[in-house]
Amino acid sequence: MQLSDLPDDLHFLVLSYVPEDSLLRHCRLVCHRWKEIVDSQALWKLKCLRAGIVNNIGNFPVRFDWRRVCLKKPFDRNLIKNPCGEHGFRNWKRINGGDGWTIENSRDVIPEANSQKCFASSYEWCLKEQIVDLIKEGLWEELLDCYQPDIFVFDWYGGREDCGCIYHIKVHLLAADKNTVRARFESSPPSIQQWNDAKYQKVSCVFRNYGPGVRFVKFFHRAKDTQFWAGHYGARVTNSTVRVSLSRTEALPGVEVIDKESQSSVNMEDDEYDYQFRSWISEDDDEHMQNQARDVESRKSNKLCIIN
Repeated sequence: MQLSDLPDDLHFLVLSYVPEDSLLRHCRLVCHRWKEIVDSQALWKLKCLRAGIVNNIGNFPVRFDWRRVCLKKPFDRNLIKNPCGEHGFRNWKRINGGDGWTIENSRDVIPEANSQKCFASSYEWCLKEQIVDLIKEGLWEELLDCYQPDIFVFDWYGGREDCGCIYHIKVHLLAADKNTVRARFESSPPSIQQWNDAKYQKVSCVFRNYGPGVRFVKFFHRAKDTQFWAGHYGARVTNSTVRVSLSRTEALPGVEVIDKESQSSVNMEDDEYDYQFRSWISEDDDEHMQNQARDVESRKSNKLCIIN
């Protein structure tokens, strides 16, 4: 008996146990019959259900791309890269105020975090930003536009025992042009006082019914200390999370629900958006930023005098 004599169901069953990479790189090229099986949504659906990537969703209201889900696994995982600083500052765009950001071991334990490290801020506003490309992470346009799965955002912040700190967070859902803000979340929790327990505080929200057109999540937060001490005595931030979930839970204790019906879209050009990103650092600090700019110009002038 040759391989071609076996029934299609048996071919299907055997291929369903082959690793994803081998299916695409090798099995798909063997013959037309195997190519049809590898390209079928049924094969990828079986692999997803068997691996528990998603539960059986029944009659889903939009086309479900099982192959994409199996390969990218976009649901219920953290889409923020390097959330705790275990890989240095990789994947983060940052602005350093004071002595800038540094990475330290956490002073409190977050069980769900994949690393017990954190980003520590300084005596002036330190800001970090990361943009999540939802399509690149494995979601697709029809799902985002029609079904609009919940997008959860979590962040943890805390202080040192001996120094107070301040923390702010902003998150925008952006359209494909990266300029139009479809929905937004902002939180400025009360400052942590000096002589605290160094425990982390959790900030959380979920975007729901945000409307069609969302393609990116822009996550940015800032932090500093309240004592204006040199070094890194400001707020610690860690385990920043953006997670997409297919399941919808009505009871969400402690999670702020951001509904599109209560917000309106805002259009901003790239340079205006970057300006907002930078001006957020300097609000409440205009005089100090101006003095800092004058110091920089003075140093430049002194350097030129020495060169001349």
